[in-house]
Amino acid sequence: MPDIKKPDANPIVSALLTALVINLGHLLINGQQRKFIYTLVTGIVVGIVGIILCGIPGLIFYVLNIIESYQTAERLQKGETIGENEYSYETFYKIMSKIDKTATFKGAAAPTPPSAPAA
Repeated sequence: MPDIKKPDANPIVSALLTALVINLGHLLINGQQRKFIYTLVTGIVVGIVGIILCGIPGLIFYVLNIIESYQTAERLQKGETIGENEYSYETFYKIMSKIDKTATFKGAAAPTPPSAPAA
């Protein structure tokens, strides 16, 4: 591998290009083609993993929201009265109550046990 000598390399421009234009500072300013390729590929992989991980909370929220909607509809179907800001699924309520301070929780009504026969 050839040694690179570039006394005219500008550290600020190199840093900006690396940060803002997909690692181009390594290639254009520093002349480090190999470093550019490795950091580019690693950046793409880390970026994809980051998107996937960032997507997981969104997916969890989406699923919890579906469960909440379903359980609330069940309660309504059973004739319960539900507040405008009332949650039926406790896990979803715990998340939303951090964001929405007016949220309330009332889970599905417990089924009433059959009454004991009269003695």
